[in-house]
Amino acid sequence: MIGRDEALIKYLKDELPGRVSESLGGDGASIINGLSKLCIEVLNRSCGALGVDCGGDELVNAWRVMERVVELSGEFVLARYMAIVASSGFIASVAGPVIAEMLGRDLLTCVEKVRVMILRMVEEGRPWREVYGLGD
Repeated sequence: MIGRDEALIKYLKDELPGRVSESLGGDGASIINGLSKLCIEVLNRSCGALGVDCGGDELVNAWRVMERVVELSGEFVLARYMAIVASSGFIASVAGPVIAEMLGRDLLTCVEKVRVMILRMVEEGRPWREVYGLGD
């Protein structure tokens, strides 16, 4: 079940885009860290609306919610992006500028895809697959 959550809708529409923009300033490591934190935050804030039981570790909760988003959408690439989020601390500490920039772009894509998908599902109260008529 997907529940309508007005506070989450407002956050996804009004607050998150500006916070994403703020995260894009700085070097590759700070961009990776900032976008990873935002991704975890978005997913954790979506627990209730997506019917995921979240408690405890934020990264574990984020992973559970991402699995739910993948299940509702069929967008399996999101699991790859979540792997970058999970290893972002390590990546940010060792990646050279080219790799950091590439992974930063992947994380930006991840945050935006998750934002749009969760927003639409919570507004509609239906899985992404149903909203867009995608089969199983």
